[in-house]
Amino acid sequence: MKKFAISTLVILLMVTVATAGTTEDKHFGQPLTIEKVTPLKDIIASPADYVGKEVRTAGYIFEMCTSSGCWIGILPSIDSEEIVKISWMETDVRFPIGEETTGHYIEIQGEIITAEQEEADHEAHMEEEGMDADHEHAEAAPEGTTRTVYTCPMHPDVQSETRDRCSICNMYLTPHEIALPTYSALAITGIGAIVKEKK
Repeated sequence: MKKFAISTLVILLMVTVATAGTTEDKHFGQPLTIEKVTPLKDIIASPADYVGKEVRTAGYIFEMCTSSGCWIGILPSIDSEEIVKISWMETDVRFPIGEETTGHYIEIQGEIITAEQEEADHEAHMEEEGMDADHEHAEAAPEGTTRTVYTCPMHPDVQSETRDRCSICNMYLTPHEIALPTYSALAITGIGAIVKEKK
């Protein structure tokens, strides 16, 4: 009996260790069917090459609709100065509002459109829902004209929104003040997304 109890405890510990720290990606909308991930910075750099096309891209969620979770703004990288609005108004996708969404890494699939087209679609959506412009607001961004990002002195590609340690050399990341991002002339009408843990 004692051997059985010890064996059971060992198995439970093995399962606990194997599953510790594991998290599930959160899927929204339709499955992502495009295999290749086109870097968001490439889309921003060559808008004429992508408008009207469906792509799979990725970035970091910077802010979002706090009234219904029907749009998000994503950055190509944590220190990017340009943000792209992803609209989900033509779908039933609604993101959890707050820290459960903002700051996370996301892969999305959707059609590239102009910001003007997205704005017109957004106004039509708000009118349809009986909302006015004051009813909806973005997730509170840092006040002022700058925000803080943290980077590794030895590995500048390692970045974070908090003072973590470098995943390569374990050094503390150092703070840098950068300009708040501004919205791109492009937007994306999303059809599906995978939200991952903060990277």
